[in-house]
Amino acid sequence: MNILLTGGTSGLGKNLVNLLAKESENTVLFTYCHNKQAAEELVLTYSNVRPYHVDYTDMNSVDEFTSFLISEQIDVLVNNAYTGNPQGTNFHKTPIDDFEKAYRENVIPLIKVTQACIAGMRKRKFGKIINILTSYLIDLPPAGFSVYTTTKACVRQLSKSISKEYARLNITSNCVLPEYMATGFGDVGEYQTAQMLASHPLKELLKPEDVAHIVCNIIHSSQQLNGVEIPINAAQHIM
Repeated sequence: MNILLTGGTSGLGKNLVNLLAKESENTVLFTYCHNKQAAEELVLTYSNVRPYHVDYTDMNSVDEFTSFLISEQIDVLVNNAYTGNPQGTNFHKTPIDDFEKAYRENVIPLIKVTQACIAGMRKRKFGKIINILTSYLIDLPPAGFSVYTTTKACVRQLSKSISKEYARLNITSNCVLPEYMATGFGDVGEYQTAQMLASHPLKELLKPEDVAHIVCNIIHSSQQLNGVEIPINAAQHIM
């Protein structure tokens, strides 16, 4: 199975590459932007991984990659990459440019990559698309996350459209909505971490490997699983 994962050198992405590459029947393609060393380490560890440098802030880089993808056979696409800091300031203090930039650097590249993969999936009448969102889309998000959650909400709606339009071609589109994970992405202060731990029913933060295992389960699931949103938050938020 050929699996493409965007953002594969840190956090959830790196955990997914490690997990998927251990299955020898998989070929794992992953993108990275800044962390070339981590990409090279994964190549040295696994013979079935292929890294690609793609900068979502550079549309030429994105277009070059999507042109390459059209000729590739991608069975599974995991949209995981996110450019920028998820935590900003209050909505009324947020410049319009921040919303435009987030959409341009996160939603547009995701659309282009997904369309390129779907082109081949439609021909083969098979494919799985998994979009990594956030549990902040459930209930009320924390203050300062209006830009991040707006872009994720857009991807959420796109995923619904894809699941409806391509189900007849045996192509699925599902979403995973994890709670805050203890990674370098969107790192918060000690006080906020202590608050989250105190209110967590399990008294421990969600780990990237927990989410990686669930994504792998979706990859191996029946094509009957389609149009589904899976929150991973120890029932802190109920859909």
